[in-house]
Amino acid sequence: MESQSRSRILILMIASILTVIVVATQSVLADDVYENIKLTPDRTISPAEERSMARSAAHVLRYIADARSAIAANDIAKARSDLQRSLNLIDILKLQQPTVKVRDHIWVARKHLDYESAEEVAKDLVPIEADLTEIEGFVPVEKARRHIRSADAYLKKGDKAGARKELEAADAALIYTEVDLPLSGTERQIIAAQKALDNQQLAKADKALKQAENGVRILSVAVGAPIIQARNSIWQASKDFAARDYAAAKANLAKASAWLDKAAQSTDKTTREEAMKLKHSLEGLKRQMNMTAQGAGAGLSRLWQRSQALVERESEKASATWGKLRGESATKKALIEAKLHLAYAQTAQFVKGKSEEVSNELNQAQNYLDKAAETSNKALKAKIHAITDELKQIKANLHDKSRKALARYDKVKEDLLQAIHDL
Repeated sequence: MESQSRSRILILMIASILTVIVVATQSVLADDVYENIKLTPDRTISPAEERSMARSAAHVLRYIADARSAIAANDIAKARSDLQRSLNLIDILKLQQPTVKVRDHIWVARKHLDYESAEEVAKDLVPIEADLTEIEGFVPVEKARRHIRSADAYLKKGDKAGARKELEAADAALIYTEVDLPLSGTERQIIAAQKALDNQQLAKADKALKQAENGVRILSVAVGAPIIQARNSIWQASKDFAARDYAAAKANLAKASAWLDKAAQSTDKTTREEAMKLKHSLEGLKRQMNMTAQGAGAGLSRLWQRSQALVERESEKASATWGKLRGESATKKALIEAKLHLAYAQTAQFVKGKSEEVSNELNQAQNYLDKAAETSNKALKAKIHAITDELKQIKANLHDKSRKALARYDKVKEDLLQAIHDL
């Protein structure tokens, strides 16, 4: 039985590897930052994956448009067929995300709960922990990791039901902003359209599909947005720097600089301003590397962290614009800005920043939380107040570079991400 079980896992691991290749890089943080905590990029979408996602998104749009045309012609059977095809393509898009490998392993563990002993299932958690470590620089994983460790605790007590709930929660906690936000919204609207068709509510189905189209367009734009391309080039520069290929690192920073010039032409004021700040920091880093590579690691890590925060904001902002149709834009936008400044504060606190900078960023995050609370409902307002309490703990320890302090930041960011995703 154990041999068969291991074989099944091996087959699934091979399938996962064929679906998406996870790239890990070495830490480029300066030695004097803090022990072995990583804040460096580990996974991004490759150009080939980006092209594949863009093609899939275009086909999803085509099927939705075909469905709307079929609805207009009162051809309900064809509309249903087109919508099912669009959902199938969305499933393919999901398989192109950095989180797919860990989700496959979580799926295996959940299946094994049906017929393996608790001791055997506990062995399945080992590769899950490794998967989370591989993507922790790119996807928030602390919440998922807590659920996996809780599942392990339940398994040690022989409580399979408790372990199953924790594994399900771990899977739900893995949110990859650039793809999950537009995909989840699109999928919800397509499913809503299917239900409306079942009830012969053609106008309602068409309205849902119109919103679904907006979500796919957001995804199509997001994967190729200038700020995302800049982030990707900085990520590649991080890999080059870790490999001591400083010429390649500088070349990729030059590419990032060109993309930041394009991002600086955005119609969004914050994107323009932050892109120019990144460009200024990047040019300073390039000059430093021309003289000596020594000490550039922390600057490169800081640059990547801030670019990643901007990428997440870009994707979240696009979903908030779409959210205007549902009347939730103001609250969502305020939460997005709070998360951006919280990420900036974390980078400043852990990667050669100054305490005044940390304090200023945290104050801005707090201001946006206050704005979000003003326009939120009772349930969300309670969550925002809880986040504010966590923020106060961070503000009381601006010089703390311990793992506990980092985990506190991660938890607040995860709480904000979940709130944004749920709106």
